Amino acid sequence: HSSAHLMAQAVKRLFPETQVTIGPVIEDGFYYDFKRDQPFTPEDLERIEAEMKKIVKADFKVSREELPKPQAIALFRDMGEHYKVEIIEAIADDHVSLYRQGEFVDLCRGPHVPNTGRLKAVKLTSIAGAYWRGDASNEQLQRIYGTAWATPADLEAYLKRVEEAKLRAHRRLGQVLALFSLHPI
Repeated sequence: HSSAHLMAQAVKRLFPETQVTIGPVIEDGFYYDFKRDQPFTPEDLERIEAEMKKIVKADFKVSREELPKPQAIALFRDMGEHYKVEIIEAIADDHVSLYRQGEFVDLCRGPHVPNTGRLKAVKLTSIAGAYWRGDASNEQLQRIYGTAWATPADLEAYLKRVEEAKLRAHRRLGQVLALFSLHPI
């Protein structure tokens, strides 16, 4: 999850007008949903990854703090992060926890790595559309997926497994071997 915060920090540095929503851990990685007027491109992912490397090299301390809900709401409202305000307003507790690294702050339960320098094996993998809170009647967001591993060697091994799985995909093999064909409707 620390890698998701790393990515969100890089996105905010490169595209300050972007709003950060949620960014959970998933199997083999993480994602973060963003509200941005322009769609992210594959070239943007390259730029974001390069910025992430700068943040890792800066080795920012990651610190946790608790704030009373009204103070946290004011903080995120001042930052223009209305999705975070909505999340905080729905929390039953009277205090919320935040994590800071460098200039970046986000609402989060944690825990996180002690510093960004530990996040050396991270790769952004894809871009997709998503809806706020998974509801198609809500605003459409952009989701960036990534994966993070303990070491660069582990990351490379994972990426190799993914590529090998694509080569063995039944839809691809079926067409290559002329076992079946797929036609648009």
